Amino acid sequence: MNCRQWNDGFKNWLSREWDDEGVPKCPAALKRHAASCPHCLPRLRAALLLAEGRALQPTPPPGLAARISAGLSAAAAAAKVRWRLGAGIAAAAVLAAALVFALVLRLPGRQGSQTILVRFELEAPNAGAVSVVGSWNSWDPDAQRLKDPDSDGVWEIEIRLKRGQEHQYQFLIDGEIWIPDPETPLRVDDGFGGVNSVLQI
Repeated sequence: MNCRQWNDGFKNWLSREWDDEGVPKCPAALKRHAASCPHCLPRLRAALLLAEGRALQPTPPPGLAARISAGLSAAAAAAKVRWRLGAGIAAAAVLAAALVFALVLRLPGRQGSQTILVRFELEAPNAGAVSVVGSWNSWDPDAQRLKDPDSDGVWEIEIRLKRGQEHQYQFLIDGEIWIPDPETPLRVDDGFGGVNSVLQI
């Protein structure tokens, strides 16, 4: 089962009529695929949490505000924002981390500058080509290709983006595989059965 087939099955499962006992049991094939897929697993976990009726934590954990503030200060000192792809994010972590991306990042630069330099990184050691495709480049797969100058499997690019805007994007691997940034918790439906990552600066 690939991700597209999983997505169709996932939608079919969620669209079934609920009875007095709640949502129908999740098919085993969906669980098996999600267990080995960092893209699909967070969606399944979130759906299961909602289906079970678990209450979401109404307040952030103690010390979260201080950690966010310290993280933003460190980012400002480094004068860059790093986005690394890694393992999938658990649903609860997504909810907490979304607070960080609701803030406007203030990085040092020329006073009154309308743009900010953003560094995108993707760890994809088996990729032959990687692009970052987003709303700022009209979703052109050839507009901004990442490079792996030291052949360590980490693809990278720095792009100037307009301040005060919301940008949507995905990574495109080898011209075929579209993936949102697993480490960016803020996402929206892309209208094609997937999701776009959202960057607010």
